[in-house]
Amino acid sequence: MESFVIFESAGKYFGIEARYIYRIADDVKTTPVPLVPSCHAGLIYYRGDLFDIIDFGRLMGKQKTAPSVNPYIVLLKWDQRKLGLIPDRIVGMEYREDNNGSHTIFTKDEHGVQLITPGEIWKTLWEFTNGS
Repeated sequence: MESFVIFESAGKYFGIEARYIYRIADDVKTTPVPLVPSCHAGLIYYRGDLFDIIDFGRLMGKQKTAPSVNPYIVLLKWDQRKLGLIPDRIVGMEYREDNNGSHTIFTKDEHGVQLITPGEIWKTLWEFTNGS
């Protein structure tokens, strides 16, 4: 059985396999970093690890995001990489017996959820940063 954390950003639903989720953190202060792309919200040091924090809505093309005083941050770990995502909101979890390799699932409310991997997020971030 596969489980996915579902969140909303830039008016769309996205899902990441739960095995990539290290933690969902709140009440964490982000340290701003100069001279980075607009989607880069800063850095956090969380339980001994340094994470780049990305405003996922901006990364996905949303021009402005509503500032949040204390956002939830989805912390990802994979292949010795670490990345934190700030979504507009966390929707919940979805479980599937067999996804058949599809890149889309549907919630109980029939919202289409685009499944993404941390590698795909990293690639999108790289393209955003380098103007590709």
